[in-house]
Amino acid sequence: MDINKEFEIKIASIREYLSNKSADVIALQRTDNFAWATCGGSDHVNTATDYGVATMIIKQDAFCIATNRIEAGRLKDEELGGLPIEIVALEWADSRDAFLSGKLEGKKILADHAFPGAAPLSDDFIELQMSLTESEVERFRAVGKDSAEALEAAARSLKPGMTEFEVAGLLSAECYNRGIVPIVALVAADERLLKYRHPLPTGNKIEKTAMIVVCGRRSGLIASATRIVSFGAVSADLARRHAACARVDATFNGLTRPGVPIADVFRAATAEYKAAGFDGEWLLHHQGGPAGYRTRYYTANEKTAGVVKSNSVFAWNPSITGTKVEDTIIVGEKENTFITQTGNWPYIDVEIGGKIYRRPDILVK
Repeated sequence: MDINKEFEIKIASIREYLSNKSADVIALQRTDNFAWATCGGSDHVNTATDYGVATMIIKQDAFCIATNRIEAGRLKDEELGGLPIEIVALEWADSRDAFLSGKLEGKKILADHAFPGAAPLSDDFIELQMSLTESEVERFRAVGKDSAEALEAAARSLKPGMTEFEVAGLLSAECYNRGIVPIVALVAADERLLKYRHPLPTGNKIEKTAMIVVCGRRSGLIASATRIVSFGAVSADLARRHAACARVDATFNGLTRPGVPIADVFRAATAEYKAAGFDGEWLLHHQGGPAGYRTRYYTANEKTAGVVKSNSVFAWNPSITGTKVEDTIIVGEKENTFITQTGNWPYIDVEIGGKIYRRPDILVK
């Protein structure tokens, strides 16, 4: 699909949303919303914030992007792909919101940030992003492939004695070499793998086992995956835990099909923890959920409303103490596709409902 066609589809959906909300204007400044609306453009400079250096304004009869003179040329040349969007360049000391609110006086405004006089954008706005266009699916497949290759390349480079900081550095280098920004890079070795579900890297050195996690972003789209490496044979206990986790993960991904209530997927998959003898482990960490322009739009649970949509993205991440299984899928009409599965990693074959799912095993070095 041509980027201009994708842009037309998105602008039309935003304008329909405005009509349904009886509003006149929408103001988007969050980096995820900006990336979605501009078909992959980035308005971030500081990755430590959800808000970018530009504000996109969409009305029923016009649209534009306001930013400062520092960013205007780069956004036009490198981020907007030739889209016919007017860029309003302000002096760097001037307030975008103050300027724009003066231009929009008397209008009913919805905003994803603290915009003067605007009503907060409702959570249901993310529903516009859930079902990907054909071109988004193509971009996401590429992001998933490159993120997984970066993750697995880093994993294969591990050596005993490396610090978790060094591992995170390897992972970041592999990501950036592929044009991927590792917005999440988690590393845990040995005892820290047993203690923490969200292990930020430290100076802890690898002895026997290490887990690496990446959430890689490009064109606004984020793919998530986890891999585990063992130096020497995997213990019987860890192998049992990992096999059980892989079965839970296969259940999550196998049941995530169009029209299926997300709460039903969650309940069926978490029941597998108990069946495998690990009841209660699912309470120690969230299990993932729908993804796309955020690592997760929300974390699913047994009370989540709504059903799985075609061309949506899910990243489930079940964990059992000492191990975790995670990949990102695109939900197709006929079947799901693991976009972070390279085929160049050891796998466990898990049978669910007569179908075999290949889930990542522990790499033994």
